[in-house]
Amino acid sequence: MASPAPETLRFSGFEVDSRTKELRRRGRPVKLPPQALRLLEFLASHPGQLVTREEIRQEIWSGDTFVDFEHGINKSIRQIRDALNDDAGKPKFIETIPRRGYRFIAGLEPAESAPAVAAPAEGAAGAAALTTPVPSPPVAEPSGTPGRRLLAGGTVLLAACVALLVFNGGGWRSRLLPRTASKPIESLAVLPLENLSNDPEQDYFAEGLTDEMITNLAKISALRVISRTSVMRYKGTKEPIPQIARELNVDALLEGTVTRDRGRVRITAQLIAAAPEKHLWAEQYEGDLSEVLALQDAVAKAVVQEIRVKLTAGERTLLDTPRAVDPEAYEAYLRGRYLWDISGERNLGKAREYFEQAIRKDPGYARAWAGLADTCGRLASWGALPLKEMAPVARAAAEKALGLDPKLAEAMVVLAAIKTNYEWDWAGAEQLYKRAIELNPNQGEAHAGYATYLAEVGRTREAVREAMRAREVEPLSGTHGINVVWKLYLDRQYAQAEVEDQRESQRELHYTGGYIIASVYLQTGRPREAIAALKKAADVWGRTAPELTFLAHGLGATGARAEAQKVLRELEGRKYVPPECLAIAYEGLGERERALEYFEKAYAEHSMNGWFLPDPRLDQIRKEPRFREIMRGMGLPVR
Repeated sequence: MASPAPETLRFSGFEVDSRTKELRRRGRPVKLPPQALRLLEFLASHPGQLVTREEIRQEIWSGDTFVDFEHGINKSIRQIRDALNDDAGKPKFIETIPRRGYRFIAGLEPAESAPAVAAPAEGAAGAAALTTPVPSPPVAEPSGTPGRRLLAGGTVLLAACVALLVFNGGGWRSRLLPRTASKPIESLAVLPLENLSNDPEQDYFAEGLTDEMITNLAKISALRVISRTSVMRYKGTKEPIPQIARELNVDALLEGTVTRDRGRVRITAQLIAAAPEKHLWAEQYEGDLSEVLALQDAVAKAVVQEIRVKLTAGERTLLDTPRAVDPEAYEAYLRGRYLWDISGERNLGKAREYFEQAIRKDPGYARAWAGLADTCGRLASWGALPLKEMAPVARAAAEKALGLDPKLAEAMVVLAAIKTNYEWDWAGAEQLYKRAIELNPNQGEAHAGYATYLAEVGRTREAVREAMRAREVEPLSGTHGINVVWKLYLDRQYAQAEVEDQRESQRELHYTGGYIIASVYLQTGRPREAIAALKKAADVWGRTAPELTFLAHGLGATGARAEAQKVLRELEGRKYVPPECLAIAYEGLGERERALEYFEKAYAEHSMNGWFLPDPRLDQIRKEPRFREIMRGMGLPVR
């Protein structure tokens, strides 16, 4: 396998040029990512021979490269077949030898063969443009004969027709040979970028860039973009493109790689239509780490241009090249987002430190301020820190982010949540949620937050619809799926809540909705099932304040007082417990006076988180005058 390959390999109108690192078809360049091009060159340099997967690994994927080889080779073969328009079932170029390797089966042309004359490329579609073979010269007749003149005239006419078709003069090719109409691309998923750096610790960097690309493309209202939460399950996947597209219900996939080395970043990206599977576009971008935001923006613009999606004037502005960012600030920001996504109290605390580090390095970095705001808000919602301490910090960070970038939707969502849960500014919160959704209709957090707002103000039927919208834009997000179940429960659609819960729990997700379905069981008279679900939820998810709250309430409400009091003591033994959590636990034990005292304390501290206020388990205490006064004080309808 060590024989050197010719500088140019030609076959069936294609040529692989090892000097320029290009694949061409009849002289026109055909997009093919570097890794796939190297593999094609390696296979074509050994025509008719079986090239084993191990030989490919040694030649193309060196031992010090951190990459999933099985996924990498399968993807590269798929890319080659797309570029050559080859069929795996009836191959003309690359034959698969099951469990062994591949064989290049096309005949190579002699090295001295001249390439066909190239017709001019037509933008991104140049590689796929119509090519017409040049007719063979006519048989010569004696000079000056009528037949020769007639044949010559016909040849000129034929040549003129060919030229009109090849060069599309006056649009004649489009009129005479219109392209087959293909389904417009209206939905897209950005698959996790592969980390091709030698350091596996750089996974956070690749995941961060994936998230940033999704955020950029999600700003386009005419394009439905699947969230990071849903696509991360495909990291390192071997699933075929059509299958992934079906599972995510999208028209196309954007996939690629990222390499980071000595302050430089290289991003390769390719766009693939799903049905039928077709390679549409591929490109490579490289620059300094400080230019990484501009590189991401360039990818987004290229995708928009390729799929010809319509942009509003505001969306064009949003996709303008962003400011440069301090490399150390950007790295700290990506580390913070990586930990924020993993979640958990400890990870959130560390994420907060990284966001603060990013801000110190680059105080003008709006996304870092938004990340800090989001993290502080989430620490409070988890019951890890008091809302009265975290809300002012989160609000200041969100306002700073919006001061730097007035169209940053994620900062608006955080600010809206603060207005809902801490300031009780219901009108201001709704305005912010609507504006965030307008700016980024594909952000699941915005739809989910708005759904919670709607439930809190008593519009539970609307809340269900908005929760379903959040799940629609993030179809594989367990969090948004659970939110649908919760909103159905709050709307007292118990049977449908069970249907949706079954749907969510059967998917390949880390299902976290045990306490929600337990609530349904309690309301429909199934205490044994409820307690089993509550205990499982508390054990699986680390016995956090919310899980212990619902477990203590459920045990008390079903008569297991001794066990309920034991869980209550565990809850009270935490470093911090939101007063409303203790109120719910005492309500389950039937200690109404203690429950009201803690609800009043939560009201006084402005920690009266409204997400549980429509909960049917509080139907009885809502009749109490003291509780009704709390509702009025919060500006909520007295139910």
